[in-house]
Amino acid sequence: MTTRTPHPAAAGAPPRPVGVRLEPGERILWQGRPEASALRRHLLKGRWLAAYFAVLLGWKLALIVALRGLRPQEVFDTAVLLAQGAALMGILAYLAWALARSTTYTVTSLRIVIRHGIALQGTVDIPLRAIRSVAVRIHHDGTGDVALAVRDGGGVGLSKLWPHARGLSLSAPVPMLRGLPDAAVLGTQLARRLDHPAPALAGPDTTCQDLRPGTAPHATAA
Repeated sequence: MTTRTPHPAAAGAPPRPVGVRLEPGERILWQGRPEASALRRHLLKGRWLAAYFAVLLGWKLALIVALRGLRPQEVFDTAVLLAQGAALMGILAYLAWALARSTTYTVTSLRIVIRHGIALQGTVDIPLRAIRSVAVRIHHDGTGDVALAVRDGGGVGLSKLWPHARGLSLSAPVPMLRGLPDAAVLGTQLARRLDHPAPALAGPDTTCQDLRPGTAPHATAA
């Protein structure tokens, strides 16, 4: 679930930053993190791997019924196949959870910050002025990804971005905010910011709570 900065204690106080050191005059406009289930399905291809093991299991059972019969060796082989599939699904689920938990996306009035890393935390800063365009992809489960085309590559290497990048281009990696339930809202607001530069994404008093999923425009599912 996307994590948003809590409401400030005092009226007019800026949101408390999580993992971001703000420059003088800089404000947090939105902060969130990917959904673990979305990372498992779309980044780690969990459904494809589950389908692969299901096909293997179905083929094994078909051979047992049609040719080999239910012998002890066949039962053992089937149990091993099931255990391997269950172990892989468990590893993917843990990896997706760890990636989601260790990742924070932050949009400020000056930049986009991607803070991530399971073992070692790293931070990638992308100035808003360096973003050429924004593309949003909405999945059938309602989550989405926001890709940021950066001018001249932005000096950001794929090794610093992965897995928060689209594709595997080494020369010009495209930063991507993955698995967001409000991707359409965030993408639209960022695009407006690029078209009409202003102190904030959606007005002078905008904070991260202003980008609500209920305000999202129609988006085509991918």
